[in-house]
Amino acid sequence: MIVEKCRSVVQTVAFVLVVAVLLLPLTACDGGSSTEGMTTYTSDDYGYSFAYPAGWKLEEGRSEADVSAGSSATASVSVYDPQGAVAEEMFIDIMQVSVYELTVTVDDSNMDEIKSEVETVLASLESQGDDLETLAPLDEAKVAGMDGYSVTYSFTKSGSPVTSTLYFLFSGDLEYQVTVQASDENWEANQSVFESMLDSFEPTPQG
Repeated sequence: MIVEKCRSVVQTVAFVLVVAVLLLPLTACDGGSSTEGMTTYTSDDYGYSFAYPAGWKLEEGRSEADVSAGSSATASVSVYDPQGAVAEEMFIDIMQVSVYELTVTVDDSNMDEIKSEVETVLASLESQGDDLETLAPLDEAKVAGMDGYSVTYSFTKSGSPVTSTLYFLFSGDLEYQVTVQASDENWEANQSVFESMLDSFEPTPQG
């Protein structure tokens, strides 16, 4: 049954909340080519890509999450603003992309079941965060032609108010969890940066 298959999807995917605050110090990677103030990162393993500001730093495979559930991503990369907000030696203004290999192919026929399972997992994660506040509830989202869902939370990290939007995006048997996050004081100023990065996202080539 599709519900059983979707449950197996949720067991495969690690839905990460209160997101990838990166520990200092970090070793920045070059990771791509620079054009007009933007750098393009392309995953060696999956071939997806996105552009990010040339002044931001890139880190592959290392992150710390305050709350998580499920299994680990098969690939993860973060870009962060080294001039942005820091709390307890952790960068706050970031975008993180994590890739998960799913046990089923996601399409229009099972998106409702997927949403139901995501809601269940998020409810569990929300119960772990005492100061977690939902600013925008889980809703449909489309990024780079991929259907999915997004949710926005606010929370406090070491006394610093933070806003974070999580995107759960599906392409065949892959899920991209894309998180954009900033301190409240930088959230609005970073919206154009986040939008540019999301608009530039190219998922793994099919076929």
